[in-house]
Amino acid sequence: MKKVLLAVSAAVMLLSVAGCSSTPNTMKLQQGTTNLLGLASTDEVTLSNIQKGTPNALGGSDVTFDATTAKGRKFKCKTFMIPGLLAEPTYSDFTCGQ
Repeated sequence: MKKVLLAVSAAVMLLSVAGCSSTPNTMKLQQGTTNLLGLASTDEVTLSNIQKGTPNALGGSDVTFDATTAKGRKFKCKTFMIPGLLAEPTYSDFTCGQ
């Protein structure tokens, strides 16, 4: 009985940690930035210097990055990443400024 309880506890802890992705998804960042800047395709923007901030009490954190368009315009961008327990992280509040 103790072995079963230990195995179930370990599985629950593993799933909870595995679901909280800590690495920002570059493709989702590109899609959000493309929409914000009004570009036609994600091919028109290149992201660099992607940095995740320290998480708050609920695990959400700011992600800052540099975006460069195909025409050479450069932007400093920021979004808020909310980790998902069993799903991918979600991104909200995209902002970009020159």
